[in-house]
Amino acid sequence: MKRINTLKGLLFAALVGASGAASAQVHALGFGTVGGAYGKTNWYGDYVGLRFQVTAPSVIAGDKANIEATIGTATSDWPNIVFPAPLINVPIAMFPTTTTPADSFGGSIHPGTMTGKICVLWRGPIGTPLTFTEKAYNAQQSGAVACVIINEYPGGLPVGPGYSTGVGTVTIPVFVIGNYDGIAIENQYNTLPPNTVTMTITPWGQNLGNDLGFVQSGGSGLHASAMPYEQFFATGNPVPYMGVDGAYVANYGTNDRTNVTLNSTLTFTPNGGSASTIHTSSVTMGATVFPSCTTVPQDASADSIWALFAAPYNLGLTGTAGKGRFDLTYSLTGSGTEDYTGDNTMTMSYYADDSVYSKGQYDFAGQQPVRSVYNSTLSATGTATDFLWGPMYYVAKGGASISTVQFSLSSNTPGPLSAAPVNVFVFKWTDGTGGAADSIVENGELTLVSQGIYTFNGTSDTSDVTFNTRMGDPTTGAVVNPILLTDNSWYYVAVETPANFFLGADGTLNPLPRIYGFASSGYAEYNNINWAGDYVGATNPLSSSLTAQNNFCAFSVAAHIDSFNFGGLKGLIPAVAMIVNKTPPDVSHVAVKNVTPVIMATLSPNPAKDVLTVSVDFAKPTSTVRYTIIDGLARFVSKVEVNTNNGMNDTHTINTSNLAPGNYYLSIDANGSVISRPFTIVK
Repeated sequence: MKRINTLKGLLFAALVGASGAASAQVHALGFGTVGGAYGKTNWYGDYVGLRFQVTAPSVIAGDKANIEATIGTATSDWPNIVFPAPLINVPIAMFPTTTTPADSFGGSIHPGTMTGKICVLWRGPIGTPLTFTEKAYNAQQSGAVACVIINEYPGGLPVGPGYSTGVGTVTIPVFVIGNYDGIAIENQYNTLPPNTVTMTITPWGQNLGNDLGFVQSGGSGLHASAMPYEQFFATGNPVPYMGVDGAYVANYGTNDRTNVTLNSTLTFTPNGGSASTIHTSSVTMGATVFPSCTTVPQDASADSIWALFAAPYNLGLTGTAGKGRFDLTYSLTGSGTEDYTGDNTMTMSYYADDSVYSKGQYDFAGQQPVRSVYNSTLSATGTATDFLWGPMYYVAKGGASISTVQFSLSSNTPGPLSAAPVNVFVFKWTDGTGGAADSIVENGELTLVSQGIYTFNGTSDTSDVTFNTRMGDPTTGAVVNPILLTDNSWYYVAVETPANFFLGADGTLNPLPRIYGFASSGYAEYNNINWAGDYVGATNPLSSSLTAQNNFCAFSVAAHIDSFNFGGLKGLIPAVAMIVNKTPPDVSHVAVKNVTPVIMATLSPNPAKDVLTVSVDFAKPTSTVRYTIIDGLARFVSKVEVNTNNGMNDTHTINTSNLAPGNYYLSIDANGSVISRPFTIVK
């Protein structure tokens, strides 16, 4: 199977060669080029993941969002599970939750009771609180050929199954699926005869003749899953909000196909109103042959995945419509009668809200961003390190103030999170201020406009909890100063994640289809900034070259998501939401303008060369102060904590001889407050 074919030209040539598209994200680990523990042989599995489907009964048939337990590099990761021959239409076996609760969660599965079947269990916590690994091992011992674990939290999405030691080696594939899918599966299982509910888990197709289908999470969506409605309406239809209809489509069958057509319909339904159609499009391959691919791993000569994309279009929204939902529905047809229709339609929903910016899915009932995987990273030497990461939001209509940033963290240690306070930054990106206006974030183009800090309470602040961070003025540390968003501006919202911690991400949506659709049409689309390589020194110069270090690119090879690597392309959207206040305080009010800084600091010399001295005064006695350096490209550089012996001031000297020339920020936090000061390094 050739990597991807397209009606609009070569994929990667478009990504790096189209006008204004040099910053389009290319995920290097998706193409089987990485050796060692991350080396893969099945390109389709590497790029889009295995196909996970319910094949019967028809009322619940279709692709199901899932997360597969895969090999990593740490001792806490799952063993190297080798996927067996495709599991086609295999009956499932479940224990009903209405009988013995422990059984439904894998507590007492008897040997041989699931021989040749796919064991489906609930995550918990009712009954025996077993780990993912214990559940999977029990299923394996019962004869199951795979283990599927349902997230029991209402509305919960698939989550990363953490691996625990002290259990026998798991050798069968293990997956986690979402709550809604799990409920639907169990309802059918409890009402139908045995062996009626079947699943297919395969690295490619079902051995059917005519079987077109969407690549899972392969649809192109809108700019963000949630934005304030005034951004969509009456904004002059800015380029970043344009739609680009398209999807990755596969010929999973054994027959060649023609006249393959992708149809799309975008509708908007205001709260309490009726849906209206905004846009429709259709892209067809016509007489072009869409070849089959019958070998696994796929034959490199067969173009069995195509990217079908229409031209970008303005949404054309006018008026002052309020809250509502956008539904983008894709459908797929082709020559002949389709043997399996469960993956021929796909609907993606987006929301117009009053105050929420969320790149990934947002839980409006729980008022928090949805996360199903957690991301971490390693330095170039393979050690855990702090990192900054988050989404990019475009603001067409300014005037609202930045109120709160929401995020979640996880660690491998049970109980309350134990970490130093976490910094949260909002940068405004102005292309061209650090060099050419070339659609690339360069040194000098990011300006820190708002900052907050989250201090863990030591009790209820545990893994997978949403943290709400009040944002304020980075020059004074005051959260009462309204930081106003401006018209037609990009904002990068970045959360500092401590070493050995993981930042929550949406593991279901994939930004790459939209990024590709824009890039192949000559536009740039920004999802988030990811950085690879070293943070300082000559190996990672802060220049304007089109290198991985200075482009929108993937995390480094060492990047690690729970028990997943970035080769699986899951978790590319950080679950970091920005909440705004549309009626900010009057910025002319004296009590707001003349806020007494809680921390005052001066840096000298500035610009600096080899040494930077910081002098700090505190509004009240302080036991410790933390100094964090981030560079002009919003990358973590270093952090140090200093004991001030409950003093009112501190003087600290920082060795800057190893820093590359460029712009930096020094973040200073103490007593639950934080400020930042810019400085420059020259050589």
